[in-house]
Amino acid sequence: MDGTRLLVVGHGEVATALVSIARALGWTVTVVDSYDETVEALGVCDSVVVLSHHEGLDGPAIAAALESDATYVGAMGSRKTQARRRAWLLENGVSESELDDVRGPAGLDIGANTPGEIAVSIVAEVIAMRRGVSGGSISDRSGPIHPDLPPGTAECPSG
Repeated sequence: MDGTRLLVVGHGEVATALVSIARALGWTVTVVDSYDETVEALGVCDSVVVLSHHEGLDGPAIAAALESDATYVGAMGSRKTQARRRAWLLENGVSESELDDVRGPAGLDIGANTPGEIAVSIVAEVIAMRRGVSGGSISDRSGPIHPDLPPGTAECPSG
């Protein structure tokens, strides 16, 4: 288990896939669907993905996540939904610089279309952010595939 604690705000097919993938990685996952539950869970989560498109939940959840110690705050949704949330957040005291920390739409651009693919793109972005990398193609960069491994360490686990 790598210690990642993921808070998923909202339900649906993407949430189901996201939970499955995150748990397969050994992450601790909490799923909530109310503001009160969101605030309660933020104290123990370091990555937050807002999947809800409900006006009374998504903006307040993002604002609360930005005030927490979360290292990743992502929000799924169309550009129109992102604009609505941004306007709400600005009207409710969130600064432009704080909004720069929101990954919205959440996920790396891998051409994801299905709920499972969208979940993969979101998980990939969480991993990239936690590792401090952009999430581009491995083939586009030079050097070792696993730069964090000590020299002489096998890059592929034997199995």
